[in-house]
Amino acid sequence: MRFVDANVFIYVLVKSPKKDYDISKKILKRIENGEAAATNLAVIQEVIDWLEYNNRKKEVRSFLTAVNSYLTMDKLPITWDDNLAALDVVDKCGIDFVDALTLQTMKKSKINEIYSNDKDFDRIQWINRIWE
Repeated sequence: MRFVDANVFIYVLVKSPKKDYDISKKILKRIENGEAAATNLAVIQEVIDWLEYNNRKKEVRSFLTAVNSYLTMDKLPITWDDNLAALDVVDKCGIDFVDALTLQTMKKSKINEIYSNDKDFDRIQWINRIWE
């Protein structure tokens, strides 16, 4: 199982840059075709925040509907304890808070691969970042 980061969704929403859009479409197509995957509610919220910030509020419903349609993608919750644990990850790894929540979710769910274009994940020894 692989974790899906926010940038996969955002590249598809903006259809740019072309190479990243094409990779993101292939990733989501594999999931649509049954590949097991996961994301968390913080990532989903990050995409919603991006849509709203970019005056695309009307697309929130279609985004959530699309994510919901990926039947083999687990949508993992975030607990208060996850938020607190992520603070230590921020300090230890020098990454932003949502990425730390991603790592916390992945660790808790025993996931060690992530679909992401974010090279910050390359610094985490137990993570295999996949961008293809």
